[in-house]
Amino acid sequence: MACLLAASCGHRPVTSEKAPPALEPVPWRSLGAFEDDMAFEGLAEACQASLAYFQKIPPGTPFSFGRRRATAKDLAETASSLLAILGDDRLGSRRKLERIQRGFDLFKSTGSDGAGAVLVTGYYEPWLQGRRTPDARFKVPVYHRPEDLLTVDLGLFPAANSQAKLGARVKGNQVVPYYTRGEIAKGALAGQGLELLWLEDPVDLFFLQVQGSGKVTLEDGSQVRLQYDAQNGQPYHSLGKALIDKGILAPDQVSMQAIRQYFKDHPGQLPLLDVNPSYTFFRLEKDGPFGNIGVALTAGRSIATDARVFPKGAPALLRSRKPVVNGKGEVTGWVPFTRFVVNQDTGGAIVGPGRVDLFWGGGPSAEAAAGRMKEPGELYFLLRR
Repeated sequence: MACLLAASCGHRPVTSEKAPPALEPVPWRSLGAFEDDMAFEGLAEACQASLAYFQKIPPGTPFSFGRRRATAKDLAETASSLLAILGDDRLGSRRKLERIQRGFDLFKSTGSDGAGAVLVTGYYEPWLQGRRTPDARFKVPVYHRPEDLLTVDLGLFPAANSQAKLGARVKGNQVVPYYTRGEIAKGALAGQGLELLWLEDPVDLFFLQVQGSGKVTLEDGSQVRLQYDAQNGQPYHSLGKALIDKGILAPDQVSMQAIRQYFKDHPGQLPLLDVNPSYTFFRLEKDGPFGNIGVALTAGRSIATDARVFPKGAPALLRSRKPVVNGKGEVTGWVPFTRFVVNQDTGGAIVGPGRVDLFWGGGPSAEAAAGRMKEPGELYFLLRR
């Protein structure tokens, strides 16, 4: 996911009894007049995917909308009701919006400041070139999950007094942290037959791991998808923040594109990638990309949030600014937007009620927009009345 400027990463526990709620009910009129900036295109597809998720899990599975509790059955009915409105060809966009406002309750994220401040970033599916076997050009391995990577659930150990899950390995008679990015880059996993594919550029691999999935065109013209499978359990440290702290980039200069250009101009500085010890392992998939609820993401509609804070699979509403990208991949301006979205993914740096990541789709245009998006916004969730 888009983690370039996050100061910290990893997950935090579900809000406790003493913690303030992440969502508060608000009236629709507090939003004023608005329209969905995509005229509802793709929303039914995303809602259908979430409906399939809700129908697969036990109907009594609990979900939290702040202080209000709901079940998977309630959310399946929410998705079904929304689909019925979207699929009614007799209704224009304005009538559909009116039906939604009458039929659904609205809950606003309390944000990072308790007053609704949300940082909106973007992510995308990289399209890359690669090979099944290495050569002089393609020599950066993409690894699948190692067999010695353990997940240690501290919640199973009362003395730990923690719900954290750690990545680890066995060394002698001890359980120790798993290898860092730097250790893996120096060959800690070499020779174990873990290579799925080979890429040309370590920066491509880095951003592939940040995004969590990607599509790779191979030497014979065939295409495969790489999907997130596991993480080494090391904390996420922001590369963008590190470049700022070192005086390499100014805060207002940091973007995916600026970082790529820096390493292109300074290939000797590639070890700086290792300031982020977190490392992602992949598996091959035919379809996707998939989010954390196991459904394919919908470009422009799927979002990633903290899975421990917000209801997975639920419909939502996002307000922020978006970049206008021309055919050359250049941002020519910024415009405000309001859009119905669906919460179908999560990410290591997407932590707390003040963060949301918007999935832009795949390819160069999506990369241009997602890589530059770092805007203030507001996030709301919907639940059928």
